[in-house]
Amino acid sequence: MKSSSHTDAASEGGNSSSRLPDHKLYPIDANGIELMLGGMASAMALVSPRKNLNIYDNPVKYLTVTATVLFSYYAILTFAGIYCFKAPTSRRKPTSTGARITAVIYMGTATLAASLAISIGLVLFGAPFASQHAETFMAALNMALLGVTPAILTLNPSAEAWRKALISGEPKSVPELWAAGLFWSTFVASWASAYFVPLDWDRPWQKWPIPIVGGAFLGNLAGLLYVLLRCFILPLARADYAETERTKRDMVRELSEPSAAKKEM
Repeated sequence: MKSSSHTDAASEGGNSSSRLPDHKLYPIDANGIELMLGGMASAMALVSPRKNLNIYDNPVKYLTVTATVLFSYYAILTFAGIYCFKAPTSRRKPTSTGARITAVIYMGTATLAASLAISIGLVLFGAPFASQHAETFMAALNMALLGVTPAILTLNPSAEAWRKALISGEPKSVPELWAAGLFWSTFVASWASAYFVPLDWDRPWQKWPIPIVGGAFLGNLAGLLYVLLRCFILPLARADYAETERTKRDMVRELSEPSAAKKEM
């Protein structure tokens, strides 16, 4: 969790020289990342040869289970207040049980609204209109949980905050990059995977909505790896490189000073 000094630095913000780098203002909480990877792994691991839980034989049941796993994961993080990243805000984190429950309800309601919007979008882009309504909605619900819910939990609830994070080309903070990375990677990969649906290969995995859901999961994983690399691994590597170079210069300076003193004598 963030220390009080990190929070103060984030609230002061601005261009102050004392402001910590973004990757230190928003550290990766071990419990948050563990839950995220665990939730993703649990959902992906549900690809089972068993007929009673197989995406090929019963896609609605399978997608219901994956959605339940993902929603439970987000609900735990929201209620406990340990989600990995959160855009700086003047509001305090909810501490009472009622406020925590309200936050979970808000997350669930916003995710459901996003699922309905995605369902309409899928139909407009060619999903079956007169049949397979359950398959389409469950696919949309999983896509919303993968791509939209992280933004709901990360960004402030305002149109300007979402525009800046998801659409604008302005410099972005770590929470904004986190939300945008998972959002776009999920939906772009899902859209690209729809290419396989109309092909006449007659493969089991071409059955609606398997390709777009598989693309959403793989895209989300790619987005997660991209954000971790972009926002944490590379900045930490650069900081370590800079510190190493400073240490080298200091050592060279210390070794050269005795030689210069001997020459003066």
